[in-house]
Amino acid sequence: AEENNLLPNEELREFKQIQSAIKKGATPPACKNKKDCETYCDEPSHMKECINFGKEAGILTDKELEEAEKMLKAIERGLTPPPCRGRDACENYCRKPQNMEMCMNFAIEAGFMSDDEKEDAEKMLAAIKKGVTPPACGGKNECDAYCSLEEHFEECFAFAEAAGFITAEEASMVRKTGGKGPGGCRGRESCEAFCKNPNNQETCFNFAKENGMISEEELKKMEEGMSQFKEHLQNAPAEVLECLKNKIGAEALEKVKA
Repeated sequence: AEENNLLPNEELREFKQIQSAIKKGATPPACKNKKDCETYCDEPSHMKECINFGKEAGILTDKELEEAEKMLKAIERGLTPPPCRGRDACENYCRKPQNMEMCMNFAIEAGFMSDDEKEDAEKMLAAIKKGVTPPACGGKNECDAYCSLEEHFEECFAFAEAAGFITAEEASMVRKTGGKGPGGCRGRESCEAFCKNPNNQETCFNFAKENGMISEEELKKMEEGMSQFKEHLQNAPAEVLECLKNKIGAEALEKVKA
């Protein structure tokens, strides 16, 4: 296979690592190929031999090895893992509301979660126990994308409020704005990107002003500062204006000067 380039480099590297481990006396799991071994090693009773061989052969990444060892220790302590096999199958199983409590409890007890993740998980569990249905998504990135869509706003907002992920003040603001930011943006990252654009800063300022996001004192200071800035611009040397024009664009500069 190597001589005839029949295998990708990564797969060939793994075969060589396995071959080297066997030559050194390591006992491979009782399975014949990658697919069979994934099924075989997903069984809790086979995990120890698979992890030990994966460690000796060096075919597990540091993260994979850490997760596998945590899983093994949890099972050895008597914890019952979710009744699913393989990452994809377990992700699909654990995203269902009726299975979330079991999966989260196992992840917490097995040590898969950081303190912050554990706190969020416990809030989610409390909301689910109250009968609030979580959004139909799994994982932070997927849920950020899912909840940024307007048709999913209500279910995401209701769950976030019930779980205590947003304060009463933030909830009031979300209701007031319909979950949309300046220019119709949704989500922190999208709105931050929108407002970083110099051409959108007036829109963002007006949005914050109209929705009470800026106190009267802050507003007064900002307006005074802007007034002084405009005055300085009127008397600025041509080279300074040219520099600002190159930096923020002619359109944005004209808006500031207006």
